[in-house]
Amino acid sequence: MLPEDNILFKGIDKESCRRMIECFDADVKKFRAGSCIANCTVQGDDKIGIMLSGSADVVRYDINGVRTIIENLGEQGIFGEFFTYPSSGRSYMEIVAEKDCEILFVRRSELVKRCEKACRCHSMVVENMLELMTEKAVSLSERIEVLSQRTIEGKLISFLQITEDKTAEGKDPQIPFSTTVLSDYLCVNRSALQREIAKLKKSGVLTISKRKFRLSVNSEN
Repeated sequence: MLPEDNILFKGIDKESCRRMIECFDADVKKFRAGSCIANCTVQGDDKIGIMLSGSADVVRYDINGVRTIIENLGEQGIFGEFFTYPSSGRSYMEIVAEKDCEILFVRRSELVKRCEKACRCHSMVVENMLELMTEKAVSLSERIEVLSQRTIEGKLISFLQITEDKTAEGKDPQIPFSTTVLSDYLCVNRSALQREIAKLKKSGVLTISKRKFRLSVNSEN
């Protein structure tokens, strides 16, 4: 995926995108799976990261070192102080590469500063960034919906239904995490989650092949 193909530059022709990327002094970096891409506790860093390829996890560690997956970032994902959930004195957060990644970094101040030429392209970038912020708000709402479920079964089914709804037509829905990482994402015990998955498979509610799944449950449940 080329930088200009990202949603941030939607509606802008490739030649204009390339000129803008140069103007923004953007930088493309590669990261190996497992490496730390960014530390969200660093304040005042206005860099925005745009996922060109690969995937990464937004990981929160509390004061006791307990790990929680806040969000999974795939292609077109975006992160930074402006988009990522802030850390507090009782926790810190990192962006960790789940797979090998290629990421475009650009400063937010460059994106939102007043364009001397008042060009339409720059205005479209700002509009696209506002659209991305809206998508982040939706993502946060989905996260709250999952975590607000009272049981492990409820959290798991809610997460799978949201994943299923987001899957493109004609494609099989796929869990983006391993069981260990999924337990961190759902904030539940790994062994208890495995037991719940086994129970749902036995009852016919859930079918899993590797990470691909099929869910047979009424939306009321």
